[in-house]
Amino acid sequence: MRPRFALALGPLVALVPLAGCPLLEIEADVPEICLTYPNLRVDAPAAAGALHQQFTFADLSAVQDLASHDASVRFVRAQLRLTSGPTDLSFLQAARLVVASGDPATTLPPLTMYDCAGDCAPAGDIIDIPAASDGDAIDYLRSGSIVVDLELAGAIPAGTWTMDVDVCMAAHAGYAVQP
Repeated sequence: MRPRFALALGPLVALVPLAGCPLLEIEADVPEICLTYPNLRVDAPAAAGALHQQFTFADLSAVQDLASHDASVRFVRAQLRLTSGPTDLSFLQAARLVVASGDPATTLPPLTMYDCAGDCAPAGDIIDIPAASDGDAIDYLRSGSIVVDLELAGAIPAGTWTMDVDVCMAAHAGYAVQP
């Protein structure tokens, strides 16, 4: 008869060769996840050549799981979609989005993440703007909120109108369970 002590140690001894190797390792690529700021109100009292808007993504719950794991996140594109007012964005000649941390104590610099000038190609009431930089977004997501400065140039129509703004990112995340 084998002692119970030996029976209890058997499974533990079997794990010794696994030291340093994870029991479970998962890696995933997220091709695109977007934060949407809906119905950004634009007040242009007179036709203008430029417009500046600022808004904050205070709720980052859609991307908090990425920020809490070992992940790399990069900005990939922004999209502007008219929701009221002008019927198309053909007036747009340039667009620029600068992303900053919403934490007033941060040392993170503002990043020009999306920029088109002269090569903007709106498709009706939508424009997709590719990322101007391949900067890592993870520290901005971990800061708790993201402030976006949006600058538009062209024959900006007068009046009050709205648009949705998407700030889109791609991510690579990994998770491992060690013995």
